[in-house]
Amino acid sequence: MLRLTSRGLYCDAGDFYIDPWRPVERAVITHAHSDHARPGSKFYLCSKTSEPLIRYRLGKEISLESLRFHEKREINGVQVSLVPAGHILGSAQVRMEYRGKVAVVSGDYKTDPDISCESFEPVKCHLFVTESTFGLPIYRWPSDLELFAEMHTWWRENQSVGKTSVLMTYALG
Repeated sequence: MLRLTSRGLYCDAGDFYIDPWRPVERAVITHAHSDHARPGSKFYLCSKTSEPLIRYRLGKEISLESLRFHEKREINGVQVSLVPAGHILGSAQVRMEYRGKVAVVSGDYKTDPDISCESFEPVKCHLFVTESTFGLPIYRWPSDLELFAEMHTWWRENQSVGKTSVLMTYALG
């Protein structure tokens, strides 16, 4: 059902790409980060909640359809739906069903709950394809509570000695 091409991950049966690296006819986008949502494709499909972010990144005039999570859309005989990935607002796993087989492609995802976005939902499938930039066992992230406590302590220490605290964050891109 899926194969890797010079333009990215391609669904032959549905004739669409998922997070393509180069412009294509049809692109299904997992989320609005710049390494997943790239300009130049003719038609885009994304989650309803990521639509404003995708339009901001790629332009208001792009040809874009958005789906609510779990809403089904048939593309050339392939049943496509989007399931929350828990990474950023609107991030999705792309669930494809074709001839009794289910494949799921996730861009980045996070299994811990996060108040800034929809929570990750596991999806039963025959094939799971994921980007795993930080998937190696050496990457162990502190819990949100630990991280926020550390930030708060840092800010309080700076405040007590009259230092200005500047917290840098990752831009959407």
